[in-house]
Amino acid sequence: MSITPANHYHDELKKWQESINFFINTALELEEHLDDVVKRNSIVDIAAKVEVHQLMLNKIVDKLHYLQKEILLQISFLLKDEKLIGDNEITNDFEMQHSSLTERVKRIEKEFVDVEFYCNAFITEILK
Repeated sequence: MSITPANHYHDELKKWQESINFFINTALELEEHLDDVVKRNSIVDIAAKVEVHQLMLNKIVDKLHYLQKEILLQISFLLKDEKLIGDNEITNDFEMQHSSLTERVKRIEKEFVDVEFYCNAFITEILK
């Protein structure tokens, strides 16, 4: 069976959903580690430092949740009665929206990786 444009878009959107779920779960783990830092550490102003990192995590998680909604909207366009639409039903508007979504996914994935790096570096430094 050859892949069709509708299949390709659907598969790509599903993979993005999986990635975003992974990022959200990773963020939850980082939140737990940040919480542990506050509980175990008596360094002056540690809670304020943790809060800065927690705010970064919250901001990126909000962006991830928003992306999830956009992805679900794109998927819902591709499905009618739980079956993929025909390729002839894929409009230029859909393709432009998908292209824009692709750019946002890439940008937010990079942003998440940066936040994850900063949080992990902070946790590692505090736990030394």
